[in-house]
Amino acid sequence: MILDTIAEARSVSGGSLTEVLTLLGLPSATYYRWTHRAGLGTLDDRIVVPRRQASPPTPEEMAAACRFALEYPATGYKRLAWLMVDKDVAYLRPWQVYRVLQDHDLMFRRPQPALQSLQRPPEPQHPDQVWHIDLMYLYIRPRWYYLVDILDGYSRFLVHWSLNLTMTADTVTLTVQEALDRLSERRAGEPRIVHDHGSQFLSHEWRALVGATGVTDIKTRVAHPESNGVLERLHRTHREEGLVQEALGDYHGALDAMASWGRYYNYERPHSALDYLCPVDYYRGDPAARLAERQQKLRKAAQARALYWKGLSEC
Repeated sequence: MILDTIAEARSVSGGSLTEVLTLLGLPSATYYRWTHRAGLGTLDDRIVVPRRQASPPTPEEMAAACRFALEYPATGYKRLAWLMVDKDVAYLRPWQVYRVLQDHDLMFRRPQPALQSLQRPPEPQHPDQVWHIDLMYLYIRPRWYYLVDILDGYSRFLVHWSLNLTMTADTVTLTVQEALDRLSERRAGEPRIVHDHGSQFLSHEWRALVGATGVTDIKTRVAHPESNGVLERLHRTHREEGLVQEALGDYHGALDAMASWGRYYNYERPHSALDYLCPVDYYRGDPAARLAERQQKLRKAAQARALYWKGLSEC
């Protein structure tokens, strides 16, 4: 219709195309684009179907989300959302929690680290296929101790740990042997144990353990901690969330703190790499059932929310 109007205006007024377009306030680029589309037969209006709008959270849900965010001030909104669903606090999707926290100035933003290229072994397909092992220094007054962690690569489950006075080879091999003894069954060649080039893993004791137990020995690239990145990330989480300095007053207190933190990490803390489920859900549980349970809770809450706002509008 607009193109026909322009043609009629030029015919009646005798003015140039530029003058007509200027009077109509139509950019020339738009005119030529429409003319080109008309020649191709693609000038039909593009119908945009609006998406169905979800009902906003109720005041009670917003208040619950704010209270929960204040209880966990250093937790991201996605982890908060799934924590609230699992703890039956409020059934909101991550984008809804984001809006609530943004509106109430409760959004937590972690400083972004410098980008690094990560190179890791292929992702495991089942529990106890790949284990990652590494040592971490812990200062427990009045001296340094050495924490040995074994992490399952598939589920991020902290399989076993030990807090030691030394970092010798027998410390590491004993920790691995204790972890293997807890397995009721395992496949040939598994677990595949990923580690760095520390002296403990170059020792005679380590080679003897690998030969006797039938595990697969996998060394990371030299001077490349990202190759064992899942465990590096666990150690960062230890320091940021679990093993705060106040809990490291003495050796026995540190053992209690690590045991408590390990239980929380495995059984209660949602993990971003696991669809915000807990490691135990992937290690010995049914993650598909847990995710389906969450979606069911969210659907019921959405129906209740719609009824809530419908009732208010009818009052």
